[in-house]
Amino acid sequence: MKKTALITGAGTGIGRALSEFLIEAGLQVIAVGRRPQPLESLRASHPDAVVAVSADVGTEAGRLAIAEAVSGAVLNLLVHNAAVLEPAGPLAEMSLEAWREHQAINLEGPLFLTQALLPRLESGSRILHISSGAAHTAIQGWAAYCMSKAALHMGYQCWRNELQARGVLVGSVRPGVVDTPMQEAIRDFDETAFPLVEKFRAFKADGELEPPERVACFLGWLLLKAPEATF
Repeated sequence: MKKTALITGAGTGIGRALSEFLIEAGLQVIAVGRRPQPLESLRASHPDAVVAVSADVGTEAGRLAIAEAVSGAVLNLLVHNAAVLEPAGPLAEMSLEAWREHQAINLEGPLFLTQALLPRLESGSRILHISSGAAHTAIQGWAAYCMSKAALHMGYQCWRNELQARGVLVGSVRPGVVDTPMQEAIRDFDETAFPLVEKFRAFKADGELEPPERVACFLGWLLLKAPEATF
């Protein structure tokens, strides 16, 4: 029987590349994202290996739809990849609405989606959180992102402790600066909102961004082959 992986943010970037990698490795992929078109493109390329679920992990209704798509199946791999960077700008100007929308996707999404999918996880299942160096460094203009990733890092450690007795492995990884749609959005920021924008534009111009396919190879190794102690 095929192993099953659920990946959020699967339509583009790292999520898309990892989906392709795991499909090539023989897994069934439940591809989750907010926009149906990229998911349908993935499913059309691999009709027998992809279940496309258009849902927002930042909402209770979205998480319920995802859980229903997994109903009855054993979930071998769960990858929390979906995230947003906005709002960018000073904390002094951040609105409560923008803050809550950001945290709903970046923090509440992984937390409560894991909770909803616990019945589908068994001993040997692996949960991987896609983190960021921003979890450990205060970056001017990225306050919401830095705080959500820092909280997610602690959340992964708490889940790791809680699920250890069940034999479910929980990990976190920082993939570095990767050539994704999020990087495109970063390069479009105004310098007043993100003072380091020119540095990130230079990453692209100088060819310093990692290809998502290379990152997917490493993530695939972590999920499928890494020893438990390494994961």
